[in-house]
Amino acid sequence: MKYFLDGEAVEFDDTFDVSRLPDRLQIRTAEGSFSALAVRDGDAVLVSYKGNQYRLETRQSRTRMGGVKNGEYRAPMPGMIVDVLVTEGDAVVAGQKILVLEAMKTQQPFNAPFDGVVSTLHAVKGTQVSGEDLLAVVTPS
Repeated sequence: MKYFLDGEAVEFDDTFDVSRLPDRLQIRTAEGSFSALAVRDGDAVLVSYKGNQYRLETRQSRTRMGGVKNGEYRAPMPGMIVDVLVTEGDAVVAGQKILVLEAMKTQQPFNAPFDGVVSTLHAVKGTQVSGEDLLAVVTPS
């Protein structure tokens, strides 16, 4: 079956194993074991994995999660902002944790997709957010 990850066609191989746990996914790779959070959104599945957010679909869509592609971070699901580690105007490096969202009893970090500057920051520690709320934007430097 053909899959689309953030709107781009991908093929999956058998170099990883995914197990469903009651509150998350457990993914085992050659690099180790990692947790992921996945929720269904219509025909798509929204996945938060290793600090990045993805939209997995079986057909191509015009919608995109953002994140890695353009630096725009939206809440993949309703939750609470439990930590904000940057302020607007801060310089960040690729992979740097910028905020943490707790949803479904699991904390999901959001990492900077590339070196850049936090140009927009709407996330506030302790606030509830809805799915698709804009949390932050990182602009390439």
